[in-house]
Order: sequence, then C-alpha cells, then structure tokens
Amino acid sequence: MTESLYPGVFSATLSSGLRVLVEEVPSSRSASVGLWVNVGSRDDPEPHPGLAHFLEHLLFKGTPSRDAITISREIDAIGGHLNGGTGKESTFYYADLPSDRLPSAIEILSDLVQHPVFAPKELERERGVVLEEIRGHDDDPEQCAYDLFNAGLWHESHPLSRPVLGEKATIEEVRRGTLVDYHQRFYPPQNMVLAVCGAVEAREVVDHVEGLFPASPHADALTKRTLPRLKSGRNYYEQKNAQTHIYLGLPGADGKDEDRFALEVVNTVLGGGMSSRLFRLIREERGLAYAVSSSAFRYSDVGLWLVYAGVAPHNAQETSEIMLDQLGKIERDGISPNELDLAKAKLRGNLILDLETNSNRMARLGSAAITGQEILSPDELIARLDAVSMEDTSRAIARFVRLDRMNLAIVGPGNTDVVNR
Repeated sequence: MTESLYPGVFSATLSSGLRVLVEEVPSSRSASVGLWVNVGSRDDPEPHPGLAHFLEHLLFKGTPSRDAITISREIDAIGGHLNGGTGKESTFYYADLPSDRLPSAIEILSDLVQHPVFAPKELERERGVVLEEIRGHDDDPEQCAYDLFNAGLWHESHPLSRPVLGEKATIEEVRRGTLVDYHQRFYPPQNMVLAVCGAVEAREVVDHVEGLFPASPHADALTKRTLPRLKSGRNYYEQKNAQTHIYLGLPGADGKDEDRFALEVVNTVLGGGMSSRLFRLIREERGLAYAVSSSAFRYSDVGLWLVYAGVAPHNAQETSEIMLDQLGKIERDGISPNELDLAKAKLRGNLILDLETNSNRMARLGSAAITGQEILSPDELIARLDAVSMEDTSRAIARFVRLDRMNLAIVGPGNTDVVNR
C-alpha cells in the first residue's frame, strides 16, 4: 500500500521487502532514480577491506541479459546518465534521464544490481581499474593524510577507520566466490531502498517496480554493525610533502539525534563558510591557509565533528592554536544571537538551493531512508532549523565541544611541537 509522507512524496514497501520512495515534481521534465543498498565499507569483512567498493564497480560489468557495452548503450539511447558510489554505510546506483524513459532506467538498474554475472575476464579487468583508482588516491597527499587521521580516530580499529577504496593487497587477492557471497548476503531487496524524483506518478512507479524485485531466498540477511567509539589523543604523522594537514575530531550528532540541527548551526559559526570564525581568522585576516573548514558528519549510530586546515609547515603551530582557542571560546561563551541568525539563514538557503534539482531531492530521500532517519519535508526541515534557539546551541556546545575527548592529528613535515601543546 502506498502512503503519503507529506504532499507530493509517497512511500511503499513491496512484498519483497524493498522500500520505494517517490517524489512527484510535475513541473519537471526529467527524473532521477537511485537504488540504495544498506552496505558500505564499514561492513567489509576483516580480511577484505574495499570489498563493497570493488563490488559496486563489478555490478556495471554485465548481467545474463546485458554485457557492459549493452548497459552503456541502453542508457545513452534513453538520453540518461548512469553511475554509482560507495560510502561508509551505503552503496548506491543512480540514473538521471528524461522522465518519459524512467521505466527503462529502473529496469536497467534492477537488472545490474540484482543479477551480476561476475564474468572472470571482466573481474580481472575491473580489478586493474580499481587498483589504478587506489594508486591515484595514494598519490594525493591530502587524501593520504586524512586516511592516517581516520585510522586512529575510532577505538579498536573500528571498520569506520578503513578507507572506502580498500588496500592494493586485498584487492589483488580477492576471489570471485567471495564477491558472489558478499552480493548474496547484502543485496536482497529488503536491504535496499529505491528513490525516484521528477515528473512521475507514484502509483505507476510502484506498480512497475513490484515485478522487478522478487523476494530473495536470503531473506534473513541483514546488515549488523558494532557501535563505534571516538578515540581521544594527539598524533603526529610525518609525511614528506609541501603542506601540513591539521585534523581535529570531536564527538558529533548521529542521524537521529535531536541536537543535530543545533550542532549544524554551531558548526556553521565555527567553520562552515566564508563568514565563519575560522575562515575569517585563519584565511582572511592572517592568510595562513587556503583550505580551512569544519563539518558535521552523521552516521546511523555515531557522529563526528571535524575541523580541518591545510597550511605551510611553519604555520601549523599558529593555525592549530587558533582552532583550539576558538573552540575554547565557544565552549566558554557560546555563540552570539547575530551568529545564530546568520548561520540559520545560510543553512536555510543551502537547503533551498539543494532542492532545486531532482537528483538532490532523490538523494535526500534515499540516504535518509537507508540509514533509518526520519524523512522530513523541506518545510519541516526549515521549521526545525528556524526553531533552533540560543538554549539549543548551548546544549549542543555542552555535549559536543569536548576538548578532553578530541582527536588531533598533524600530518606533514616538521616536528611534534604542535601535538604536544
């Protein structure tokens, strides 16, 4: 049965367990469809980090009825764009296309995601592609610096510490049978969400999808995870490159936390844009960095509040002191009413701009559903944001500005003076 979540957005759970979300945008002439799977790099088995990402690549390489070239040609023939991606907690496959060709796109997506053949020749060819992607990643000093920070961020080498791409050695060794077993375990319909947005009718979409996703014999396969715990500490990693990368991690709000809106406001004040304290002090007033920011990451069961700057090695000490001093000021004094209003205006505007495209609307629905978050309408989101008060920000600051629990990592040439401050 199809139910209305809010005007224009509908939800249905099919007999196979697949959840379908549809947002009707009659004024559009296009549609975006995404198939989200509740599995990401944190779910990779211990001996095979990078398996979820490798699998995502291979699902584009052919089914019993389509080889890789046929998949590409069929998408081009309907004027569409097809791609996929792997994250820490989900893998997604999506297409953007003219709305009148949506049934064809859904059929292609359902086929490649459910029926990969893992042809040995294609597997070996794509193994080389993924290894090149890893080599490119390893040649990027900033990405390598983040990997070093992230590896020491969670207690007991939690799976969230792993790079999404995995490691060359494990990708070189993984065998076809391991990939087949992984796909069977994590890719039954009840572990997926299909989200569609555009010039479509919800009832027609649900009726069309029903026959494309039969129930899986692996009906008991569910994603099971262990709770991450943030590790505090100060670490220095020597890296011989031109910049020093400073990462400062603090506890954050997870995807269901009621304080996530207040934390977004505080984060925006600290480092979320050109008017933020860190951008103004570190870049505009002192010219210490080109890249300086803070971000709040929300996972299904944990949050991370991350502050970052990339600087010349001789500026690392001063920059890290500014970061810590500003966090200390927020901890002691909070934020001002003017900062509250400015941050809410910025966040409200960003949300409205994001909703101008079908692909962003589709991604918002799919990512919320696959991680078990409450699906709010844009008006409800704006109302929650507008309702954030000074008291709310004070509560969020008391919870999340925990310098006694921070994880500070300095990655670059130089010495350890910064982390020993």
